This record gives sequence, structure tokens and C-alpha cells, in this order.
Amino acid sequence: MDTASRFAPELRTSTVNILTPLGWLQGGFHIPKLQSLLDFLAPGVTIIKCSRVRVPGESKTLAFLGLQRDAVHLIEPTQADEHIESPGAIGRTTARQVACLLPAGVLRGDLEVLVNVRVSDFLRQQQGMFVVRNAVLTSYGAEAGASASASTSASASAARKFRTVILNPGAAVGVSEPEGTGN
Repeated sequence: MDTASRFAPELRTSTVNILTPLGWLQGGFHIPKLQSLLDFLAPGVTIIKCSRVRVPGESKTLAFLGLQRDAVHLIEPTQADEHIESPGAIGRTTARQVACLLPAGVLRGDLEVLVNVRVSDFLRQQQGMFVVRNAVLTSYGAEAGASASASTSASASAARKFRTVILNPGAAVGVSEPEGTGN
């Protein structure tokens, strides 16, 4: 066994769906066993290593893809046991409803923010990706519970629901709160 193998951390595979300008990619991240998914996606990493990636419209799976961080809009963990702590969620928090404006549509869901911290302050202090829970992604103009009809164009799609999704704030045009919540 060489020195590098002896000191390499034990890895686990975290399967995910990733929304990019190409559409939804499916693949996996190889993460050190004791590292969280959000820590793996920490700021400063410009290339995210993915394996066994399925690209929309392609018949072959890519063994490896160096994915540009800036190309990632959303990450949906697909394993029920994936533990994801929200940044800033250490302490007493409250779930705040937000709407995130993305090129693919509006993501509406709950953002955990420390009590007495405004969403705008949370966003200003945010360094990396953050978690939105109980979320729904809809096309613009569609209701959160709506589904696409047969006459809808190919670019529009049905509402997609997420228990947990990770948002790259750099891919969002903006994030808002419903009126009257005092951001």
C-alpha cells in the first residue's frame, strides 16, 4: 500500500440530481465519509468532481465529469439518509418562506434562518450554497401545485417537488420573501 492510499480518507457516494443550463444531470459525488455534502460543496472549489453522470439526451453515462461550480443551479440529494445541515442553522432558527428566481423557474420553499435575523441579512452574509426545504420548482406564471398540460411547450415542465434542495445563490437572479414578512 503506498503512502497516499494509507492516508486517503474513506469515501462514501452521495447520489444527486443537478440542475444545470443543460438540464438535469444525474450522478454521484465521492465525499469523505465524515464530511457533509455542504462542506464538500464549500466555496473556493471551482470544479466539482462527479462520477457516473447521465446527461440529458445522451445514451452513454460519463464515468467522470469535472462540473463547473458556476454551472450548478440546484442540487437535489437523492438518498434519504443524506444528512444536510443548513449554514447558520446552529442555534434557534425559524423557517422563512422564500422564492428564488432561477433561469429554470421559481423555487419556493423554506429557508432556515436564525431567529431575529432577516432573510436579506442571511443572504448578504452567505458565502456558499444553502439549503431550501419543502420546496417546489415551477415555471414562471405557474402555480406551485400545477402540472404541465399536453399543450405546454417542451421547455416548460410540471412542478417538481423537493424535500431538500441545495441552491447555488450565484445561479439565482434573486431571492425574495412573500410580502409582509419583513425581510
